[in-house]
Amino acid sequence: MDKIIVIGGKGSAVVIAEQILDTQRKTGSCKLLGFAFDDELFGEEINGIPILCKTYDAYKLFKDDDDVKFVFALYRPDLIEERCRLRDSYEIPLNRYANFIHHSAYVAQSVTMGYGNVILANSVINSNATLGNYNTIHSNVLIGHDTKLGNSNFITGHCAIGSNNKLGDRCFIGLNSSLNNYIELGDDIFCGMASNVIKSIETGKMVYGNPAKETERKIKPL
Repeated sequence: MDKIIVIGGKGSAVVIAEQILDTQRKTGSCKLLGFAFDDELFGEEINGIPILCKTYDAYKLFKDDDDVKFVFALYRPDLIEERCRLRDSYEIPLNRYANFIHHSAYVAQSVTMGYGNVILANSVINSNATLGNYNTIHSNVLIGHDTKLGNSNFITGHCAIGSNNKLGDRCFIGLNSSLNNYIELGDDIFCGMASNVIKSIETGKMVYGNPAKETERKIKPL
């Protein structure tokens, strides 16, 4: 049984922690230990969940317990590149990052994934989909069959990602967005809320709308 520490303490970090706690209560398949978080203004706990340590101390304190795994949740859609560098600076081995799947999610048996992925409540990952590392799939998301996600992508709630798609690294897909089938997204893509993506997008672009169209702003690739 994985004992999980969530790195972070705001926004998505709290959402993820409480969903881990929900699965712990319902199935006993994992255990939430608490947060690793740096903001001392929060005191000793967040929503009744203890703050165990600062972020840079987490692996040092628990490195000898192989059952302790980590979830990285210091996300901001405008700072994905920066936050990826921060995550890597902790020097936590890849295999010490947990794959957390909420008990209400459906993940087909043919799905393959790396490490550090989070799949939240009521999401569906269909047959032969592939996830790399550190992807966050928020609640009520559909990932179609044979779709491939790279690393560090952030898919927000109620998105529909069609089949046979390919997403690169560090893509952000806003609330209620949809991607048609057979679409490729490069790295560092930002899809604004409720975007309807009907064609492939090159690396570093930002799109909005229905159908989604490129804006002037570009996100600098890592």
